[in-house]
Amino acid sequence: MPYIASINNQNYTITTRTQDVQTAVTLDGVTHALDWQRIAALAADDKGKQPEGGYYSLLIAGKSYEVFVRRVAQDDEDGNRQTYEIQLAGQYFLVTVEDERTRTLTGIARSNAASSAARIKAPMPGLVVNTLAQPGDTVSAGQTVVVLEAMKMENDLPSPIAGTVKELKVQKGQTVDQGQLLVIIEGEQPR
Repeated sequence: MPYIASINNQNYTITTRTQDVQTAVTLDGVTHALDWQRIAALAADDKGKQPEGGYYSLLIAGKSYEVFVRRVAQDDEDGNRQTYEIQLAGQYFLVTVEDERTRTLTGIARSNAASSAARIKAPMPGLVVNTLAQPGDTVSAGQTVVVLEAMKMENDLPSPIAGTVKELKVQKGQTVDQGQLLVIIEGEQPR
């Protein structure tokens, strides 16, 4: 089944195929053979719950990478849309993965919505090191509105839509929890 991965407001179509122990991933029509192995699981939280993800060794086209993966959100009850925090080669990515059918249905629902607003939430616990927009500011899709520090890395949190900052729920220096609402952006109304 094809999946859609959204990274920095850019969408990629992904299909996977496993034969024996070899896995092949097709990313926007280009197939890559890959070999991966889990190095370590993530530590259980204070309630004893084991989070999804871990540290992996990934081999693609003869290059080896160490990858950190942690699921930070399951956006629907069926598990058809999930968000992951990924750190690879010193870069941080927030990746949303959903099956193609869910993506299509969600797109139809969004296009029919009378009001378009975005709620930016903290993808992980961290410290707000900067707020780059204030209530009333106009922002474009992909523009960084909050910078969040987590695990000694600064992460730019972009606006998913063009619009006006309606509410800024945090301030510089504030500690936030995973899933905490940071910013509400009201989308531009169609003309």
